[in-house]
Amino acid sequence: MSETPKKSGPLSFAAYDQRKYRTLDVRDGYAIWSAIYGDLDDRFDIELLEASPGFADRIAGARVVDLGCGTGRIGAWVASRGATAVTGVDLSPQMLERATARNVYARLVESDITRTPIAGASFDGAVSSLVVDHVASLTAFFTEAARLVRPGGFLAVVDYHPFFMMKGVPTHFDHPQTGESIAIVNHVHALRDFFRDATACGFRVVDFDERFIDEAWVTQSEGYKKHLGMPVSHLWVYERA
Repeated sequence: MSETPKKSGPLSFAAYDQRKYRTLDVRDGYAIWSAIYGDLDDRFDIELLEASPGFADRIAGARVVDLGCGTGRIGAWVASRGATAVTGVDLSPQMLERATARNVYARLVESDITRTPIAGASFDGAVSSLVVDHVASLTAFFTEAARLVRPGGFLAVVDYHPFFMMKGVPTHFDHPQTGESIAIVNHVHALRDFFRDATACGFRVVDFDERFIDEAWVTQSEGYKKHLGMPVSHLWVYERA
């Protein structure tokens, strides 16, 4: 049974969950997953970031914070685009260890991305990729991003598409010792809230895009055939007022 949409706020993933895996919180889940965590496909996010008009050019010379940096995949891309300094923030110490090995971050901070200890207006821009589905409150996320980014700076957010999430597949992995499939807590955020909550927190929408599973994707990754034609991720680029 699907959940009746609310006026605002996340929808419970439990209403759509088709797998019913044991679910762990973010810290405990990634503590286990980090040992076998591999890089995600760039088609989910980096291709969207690259295609956004003028966005990659804004990174050159910028101080950027990577909110939910994980193993540092997005931070490495940001550094490759000419950022002067990249700071990574993540709740998982194990994922931060993986990020350290990339040697692209000026600073790594273990913290909840909605309540960081970093001084306000420290950055020219922020990026966050495939993270906010783990965050219960988009308002809390955008409030902290607005605090960290200077006026006139940018924020780019990529997340799994709510339509894809509503098909009932959670963020999950197979336990490296037992083989058990384990999910990490997810929240389904409606597209409208990426507009409403962001603008309420002082951001202006600059760009929006979606990534669909196409024939080329299926050719390379046969397991996505059942998702052919579906939107899998979405990008929002904002400017801080």
